[in-house]
Amino acid sequence: TPMDNLHGDLRGIIEHMDHIRKLGIDVLYMTPVFKSNSCHKYDTIDYYQVDPSFGTLEDLKELVQKAHERGMKVVMDAVFNHTAREFFAFEDILEKGEKSKYLDWYFIEGFPLEGGSGEIPNFKCFAYHGGMPKLNLRNPEVEKFITDVACYWIKECDIDGWRLDVSDEVSHDFWRAFRKAIKGCNKNAVIIGENWHNAYSNLRGDQYDSIMNYAFTKACLDYFAQESMDARHFAWKLNDLLMRNTDTVNAMMLNLLDSHDTHRFISEVGGKRFQMKAALCLLYLFPGVPCIYYGTEILTPGGYDPDSRRCMDWSRTDRQGEYADIYELLSRLAQLRKEYAHQKISTDIRQEKGVFILTQHMSSEKLHLYINNTDARAVLGGQEIQKRSYMVVKELADGSQIKVL
Repeated sequence: TPMDNLHGDLRGIIEHMDHIRKLGIDVLYMTPVFKSNSCHKYDTIDYYQVDPSFGTLEDLKELVQKAHERGMKVVMDAVFNHTAREFFAFEDILEKGEKSKYLDWYFIEGFPLEGGSGEIPNFKCFAYHGGMPKLNLRNPEVEKFITDVACYWIKECDIDGWRLDVSDEVSHDFWRAFRKAIKGCNKNAVIIGENWHNAYSNLRGDQYDSIMNYAFTKACLDYFAQESMDARHFAWKLNDLLMRNTDTVNAMMLNLLDSHDTHRFISEVGGKRFQMKAALCLLYLFPGVPCIYYGTEILTPGGYDPDSRRCMDWSRTDRQGEYADIYELLSRLAQLRKEYAHQKISTDIRQEKGVFILTQHMSSEKLHLYINNTDARAVLGGQEIQKRSYMVVKELADGSQIKVL
């Protein structure tokens, strides 16, 4: 479809690196950049080649270098559960059939191979899609090939970690081996799983460092967009999420409101700025790492993929223009996080009089976030909370309070 022709390349990111940095961004996560015939690039043909539509190896090296010069890290997308049909090992099976030496690289259930347009595949694949045959990562040869790929990009381009595509469809044994290999290349490299549900068994120190916290996303949609949760249930749900993992893991969770795999959050809330801005406050003050999708700063709308992947409209990025309030909010939230980055002691989440309250306890101060997502105003501890509003308040050691947002 025309929407699949989304354009965009590595040079475009390089040219706008200062814009990204000024938003307070510390880490840049990119969806797949390896050679593929699709728009989304989640069906890899060659793990050792940057897709020509995005640029060259030198472009990628320059991007990482310029990010590092600005104090930013770069995380790349690891599509290691499956490949494209054009990947060399699957092509060999297509050509040689049962005589292929790569038979055990996949899960072939019979010959001749099926899974073309409209056919049900007779081999395991991602989402029953015959264009994405599933790798047999229990095969030591495949395990070595994939871990070699992951280490190559850390060594060659100095990237800072991997986001693991559909990581819940890959065995624990493989991720344990993967972690040992990656941390052996760079002990500080981050490993972030794409698990949409509870990933406790993957987050015990021997596999991932964290996951994309889609459970947080879902709770925010229920509260801010569908309003199927009131403040009491929202507080309960967020406390439940924090109870799933250790404090160490919670501090590393990649929290997000939307992504390339979801509708845009601003579209989900019907374009309402209060809900968007209140959700951003929560995103930045909740335990973990806030992740904003490109275009959030200009409230880019979008439905489901590929509509959620609209090209960035750089003509709308005037910080003094229509979106000045969003730029200011993101800047202030980034400053608050840096101010309190090493002071957090505990987090308290509750509700009073229909108002959601998150409190970050520091050694001598507290930071309170109040969100009133109702049509009634409330008075809490001397603070008047208007209907459909949010407020961030700093409480000093002497009990005095200062409104900061």
